[in-house]
Amino acid sequence: MEHDVVVIGAGLAGLRCAADLVAAGRDVVVLEARDRVGGRVHSHTFADGQVCERGAEFIDGNHTEVLALADELGLAITTRDNRLDARATLVDAGGRAVPMQLHATLAPEWERWDQAVAALEPTDEFEQRTLGDLLHELGLSVMARVVIGRDVRTEYMLPPEEVSQRFAAQVTSNQVAALRERHRIVGGNDRLALGLAERLGHRVRLDTPVAEIDADHGEVRLADGGVVRGETVVAAVPLPVLSRLWPDMPLELGAVAYGVGGKISVQFSRRIWRDYGRNGTVLSDRAWGHLWETTDDQSGDAGILTNLLASHDGAAFASLPESVDRIVQEIERIFPGARGLAGERVQTDWTNDPWSLGAYTCFGPGQWAAAQPALHAVHGRVFLAGEHADRFAGFMEGAVRSGRRIAAAIIG
Repeated sequence: MEHDVVVIGAGLAGLRCAADLVAAGRDVVVLEARDRVGGRVHSHTFADGQVCERGAEFIDGNHTEVLALADELGLAITTRDNRLDARATLVDAGGRAVPMQLHATLAPEWERWDQAVAALEPTDEFEQRTLGDLLHELGLSVMARVVIGRDVRTEYMLPPEEVSQRFAAQVTSNQVAALRERHRIVGGNDRLALGLAERLGHRVRLDTPVAEIDADHGEVRLADGGVVRGETVVAAVPLPVLSRLWPDMPLELGAVAYGVGGKISVQFSRRIWRDYGRNGTVLSDRAWGHLWETTDDQSGDAGILTNLLASHDGAAFASLPESVDRIVQEIERIFPGARGLAGERVQTDWTNDPWSLGAYTCFGPGQWAAAQPALHAVHGRVFLAGEHADRFAGFMEGAVRSGRRIAAAIIG
């Protein structure tokens, strides 16, 4: 079967690219291994209509491509208060959860950390050094290292010792503090993908895993033995997955690190954390790490706490058969009475998802500089798209931007 363009992966990058190509008159097919579109953007709707995000959750106010796509599709967005309330946020360390404000030295030390990260630059000078090096140089207190270390794991899904200062500088340069984590899509972020897929119609083929890519000839061999050919192929899947499909993938791409872990969301019939004067956010020194209310911009008596299982300890926790029950036990420890209010639970493990094999890119020392030429090159007939191929790496914004860029390059 011959097409102008074969797109592999129906995440935001692949779908945005395909939609732009179809609008320009190209014959396009999108091959998706899963039985759904969206990739790592995956929403779950509870019985009462409340929503949690299994994957990508927040949209920054300066994520212009994502916001433009929402507007293009007629989707409403929420706007939330992103300010950290130190009185309502808990730090759980040593088995005791107390308001962040009670740790008197934490605020000035965190400010010192923020200033040090802001001083980093996305240049070769910072390529080989890690955020762990920076933590050590600042000589922060044990409590500050616990809280900031957890914050780093939340942001990058890997520990400070595995995050390049250059990559951290790149991420920070894309952020505006007042605009961070300001929005979600009403009804779930995966409505972005569903809206694009609806436009593409029959061109999106679900349950169609790819077995191998021949980059030189534009030949895509399917797991069922079929073959699809394209004048151009757009590979819009995570790099660990691509490495299994493309035998000749450059080693520099295979070396790019991905954050690990997943999420557990639990709906409670009442937002009991508010009874205690808390906002549901907990930063913990335990393996489960970070908790927040994901319904802070949704109505109803019920509320959902989302637990981000980030980095290696979180990924190990996510793989335990009893992980969901243990999270409910931990929430009960911090907010007594919560267990009796707990209802539906949703778990997602991105590390062991065969079509993701990780959360999102997190470039370690030496990886950013080495990978950029290969990420932006054309390999025979293959273009690379995805959050990993954009300066907004790790975000939905990067995925959408890369899809648009590749489509424009193909259209000429």
